[in-house]
Amino acid sequence: MKSLVVLLAASIILLSQLSYSTEASSYEGNKKVPAKIFSPFYLKLLEEIKKSLYEKLVEMSPPKKNTLQMSYGGNYKENNTIDEKKEQAVYNGSIFNWTFMIYMDGDNNLCNYANKKLNELLKIRKNGFAIIILYDGDKYNDSCIYSITDSVKRINQSEVNMGSGITLKNFISFAKSNYSAKHYFLEIWGHGNGWMGVAFDKTNRDYLTLNEIKNAINEVDIVSFSACYMGSIEVAYSLRSKVNYFIAPEGAMLANGLPYERIFERLNFSANPENVARIIVEEYADYYAHTSTNFAAWDMSNITELVTLINNFSSSINKSLIKQARNASSISPKYVDLYKFAQFFDNEIAKEVMKAINGTIIAKFGNMHGIEIYCPLPQYYSNSYSYTDFSLDTNWDELL
Repeated sequence: MKSLVVLLAASIILLSQLSYSTEASSYEGNKKVPAKIFSPFYLKLLEEIKKSLYEKLVEMSPPKKNTLQMSYGGNYKENNTIDEKKEQAVYNGSIFNWTFMIYMDGDNNLCNYANKKLNELLKIRKNGFAIIILYDGDKYNDSCIYSITDSVKRINQSEVNMGSGITLKNFISFAKSNYSAKHYFLEIWGHGNGWMGVAFDKTNRDYLTLNEIKNAINEVDIVSFSACYMGSIEVAYSLRSKVNYFIAPEGAMLANGLPYERIFERLNFSANPENVARIIVEEYADYYAHTSTNFAAWDMSNITELVTLINNFSSSINKSLIKQARNASSISPKYVDLYKFAQFFDNEIAKEVMKAINGTIIAKFGNMHGIEIYCPLPQYYSNSYSYTDFSLDTNWDELL
């Protein structure tokens, strides 16, 4: 029995190295077999054999409590078995000033970037701060939770669906229950497409909708999106009663994401939510000063007034000028910069909208003004837009 287990384990390791060689590695020093020597047929066969051997090995091996089953980690060395009850007892009596919750969806073609950001986070230690990460890569059963306080712990998960609102809700509940804090920060990391969704999970063919995010969040100080096109009025408005500050890119988000090490170097134990939001944008701006991206922090206390003004503005717009206004403010075939769109019309109500945007954005980087809005070319319009909170409460969709 023992020899068979050893043989199976060795087979898994060998096949893992062969199959993983087709992916770009985020760890230095790994020697990989060039991907070109394997045809797609053999790569698929290797994955099936590996999965079958793995299941057989687990079936034959004695059960362990929360043994990490992922192959990622590279130079990360920690005890792979965690007693969840002991973990809870250690931290339930300790209140952190901040708990950072990182929802890292690498179950797609961003997996190598997710590994890089994970390794960056694992190096951070900050008094008064807890960093809790739910990680999911592009391999089967590679999901796990990392908790970073004065040390690093990890808890394996079965394959999680990052596109499920239940997964997000359970993760937030776990972090808040075990790492209670005065303030909470939530980052959703992965692919995004504005009001249409975020955190696209390849394995489960799913993604988070705005309603799922809204229903999962409860009493979070800051929500930040490291995902494309999430800096839209539609996304922010859906979370108006859930968060105090909102951080997101207007347009595309660089896959390298937030410069975590630089951000945490500047944070101190007494940092309040507005200061944290400003620091994140400032460090992003400094790190990506050579790029043309756009990133901003919003004060959500002004969002309702802004949306009321947008609604009034939409009723005053001459529809025959929309095409010209779109051309003057477009950031993609689907989105425009709201400030530049209003600036094109340059009437009194448009100026009120522009002023309200400046009052909402507390920190920004880039040549845009921080807030995008859905204004697609006709061929890109989606009827689903009418079901967003923003559309239900304004006449903007009727204008489109």
